[in-house]
Amino acid sequence: MSDSSPPPCSISISQDSESPEHELIHNWLREFNWQANHAFMELATDNPNLEQPLLLIAQSDAGVVGGLIAEKRLTWLRISIMAVAPNQRRQGIGTALLRAAEQWAAENGCRYLYVDTMQYQAPDFYRRAGFQVVGELPDWDSHGHAKFFLMKQI
Repeated sequence: MSDSSPPPCSISISQDSESPEHELIHNWLREFNWQANHAFMELATDNPNLEQPLLLIAQSDAGVVGGLIAEKRLTWLRISIMAVAPNQRRQGIGTALLRAAEQWAAENGCRYLYVDTMQYQAPDFYRRAGFQVVGELPDWDSHGHAKFFLMKQI
C-alpha cells in the first residue's frame, strides 16, 4: 500500500459485531455477491440442505477411541476436527475415519474434501491419504508454526 494520500473519510475502530454498521457491511457484500454470482446465492439462500453436519465415532470394546466432525456444503466436505485417543494412535483409526468420511461424502454428492491442520498436527497424514496442500499460512500461531490448507478430489 504505497498510496500516501489521505482517504476521503475517517476510520473508526469497533469490536461490536451487533452494531448497525456491522450489518450494513454484511449487506453490501451480500448485494455484491447476488450481482456477481447469482446462481450460488440462489443455492446458499434459504436452503435447509446447504450445510449438513457429519459426526463419525470410532468405538472399540474400550469405548470411544476416535472421532471426526465435518460439515457438508454443496459439493465440499470440510473436516473440522479429527482426533484419536492418545493410547490408540498409529493403529489405523484415523485412516478408517478418513475413509468413512470420504465414502459418506461421495454418497452424499461431494466431489471434494477439505481440511486445515497445523504444522505440528497432521499435514503428512493427510498428504499420505491423497490430499494436496493448496495453501499455507506461515507463523499462524505466532510461535513459528504454519497452518496448512489441504484438499482432495474424490
